[in-house]
Amino acid sequence: MSLITIGIVGAARTAATGASRELARAQAQAAVESGVDYAVNALLTAQGFAPSLLTKPEVVAVGGFRVVVSVRPEHAKVDLNYADANLLALLFVSGGADQKRADALAAAIEDWRDGDDLLHVNGAERQQYAAAGLGYAPSNQFFRSPDELRLVFGLDPRLYDCVRPEVTILSQRQGVDLDFASAGIRRAAGIDKDAVPAPAVVQPGDAFEITARLDDRTRGVRRSERAVVRITGDPSNPYSVLSFEPARPLEDAAVRSCPKLVTAQARP
Repeated sequence: MSLITIGIVGAARTAATGASRELARAQAQAAVESGVDYAVNALLTAQGFAPSLLTKPEVVAVGGFRVVVSVRPEHAKVDLNYADANLLALLFVSGGADQKRADALAAAIEDWRDGDDLLHVNGAERQQYAAAGLGYAPSNQFFRSPDELRLVFGLDPRLYDCVRPEVTILSQRQGVDLDFASAGIRRAAGIDKDAVPAPAVVQPGDAFEITARLDDRTRGVRRSERAVVRITGDPSNPYSVLSFEPARPLEDAAVRSCPKLVTAQARP
């Protein structure tokens, strides 16, 4: 009888521990989502001004958790659909490519997104993809997702992982805001690492990447979310959510592939 009792107690403890962990995970998820909401509110109330979140992360207390919230303008990234060849090449140089390879990759991106089969110098059209044994060809249209970049001719997985956090299709700008670009891009552009960026003002139409993270080792939970929102300027619908996904897979891949490169946003 005592053996049966011990077994029942042990099972009950295991179930209770499992339930406690599930509760902690749910609470942590709610906390990071609240962190995203906090950042959205900061952007909405700062229209025409430069919120402090654009210069440094903030720690927000939510339900007993410490959530680190940061905001970055999407125009601090390279837009795959609008950037010119020079900016695209600079992107790949920032990821560790030499200039010749960076130029070829930039040309391949131009061939991917343009509407014809005419080959850019050192680029890649359907003939080059077929000769390499690839089962697809350039789409000849704008990138529908930054993840589509991995399909571009000549781009290996390591370099893709390095530059993936630095690209977007949401800024819809030809240039990049170097004040808020990553340290790698700033370095490739020849900007002094100690240069103080100008304040970024929130304007209707701008898109922002919001990242909320928590790492509570006491409760054994780790959560992160990344959302991209666009400020509309419409009081009845002040913002739209363009994407919402876990943040860490993208960051972890970049760290693994580029351990010597600083891929985080440069801060003053």
